[in-house]
Amino acid sequence: MSFHFIDSAYFTVLYPALLIASIFTGYYIARRVYIRKGRQWKASGIESSVIGIFALLLSFTFLSSNNSMKARLDLVQNTADAAANLRRQSLFVQPDMKDTTRIYLIAYFKLMEKFEEHYTSAEAVLVKEIESTNGNYLSYLVNSSKKDTESRQQALMLLPLFNALNNHFYQIVSTYDIRTPHLIITLLLTSSLLIGMLVGFLNGFHTSPHYLVPVIFVVLVALCVQAIRDLDNPYSGSIQPSFKSFTIQKQGLINSKR
Repeated sequence: MSFHFIDSAYFTVLYPALLIASIFTGYYIARRVYIRKGRQWKASGIESSVIGIFALLLSFTFLSSNNSMKARLDLVQNTADAAANLRRQSLFVQPDMKDTTRIYLIAYFKLMEKFEEHYTSAEAVLVKEIESTNGNYLSYLVNSSKKDTESRQQALMLLPLFNALNNHFYQIVSTYDIRTPHLIITLLLTSSLLIGMLVGFLNGFHTSPHYLVPVIFVVLVALCVQAIRDLDNPYSGSIQPSFKSFTIQKQGLINSKR
């Protein structure tokens, strides 16, 4: 099952419709196969266990999606902190190195403040631009370290902070590529439809069908799956990391007189 379809607006409409159809299918089976033919059906006693397995799967998928979302949020914040640390440390080095660090960070912030837009349209281009920007700054630090002892000490002082900033970027890229496995999503959707059939099937043996339970089931499951989609989708989900801090830091550097 493709994530492109699951992430689309069509799925938002189609999935509740499939849940309703599964309930009607179960209801039809109960009426057609058992009631009309006079066959008797007795509960096996494991119906609640089957529903419990589905609940565990739903809970597991929720947890996995939430952890992925939280990792993205934390990494964006850690990247902003690493950039701020590099800027603060650069205030204690020679003017040329401080100015070069300032120019590098402004260029870095310009790329990161539109990370989602750039990443969605052309991931390889964004990565290449970041690598080029980082590579130029790293070359400057290497060349500066060869001038004299003081320059070498200052370059080595900035290098660990630059490495931390660089590492955080690649971790963000990695988290944007991590999604809940296709198999788990397929299992969740398939099991929800099967449970819907079970709900309809059990409801089919009542002389007066109960509408409340099927309605609650459809609403709850549809909303839960929608929440999982939002948590799991780093591109268009409703819960997205904010890159506003990069814009704020960029403006702070542009307006700074230090």
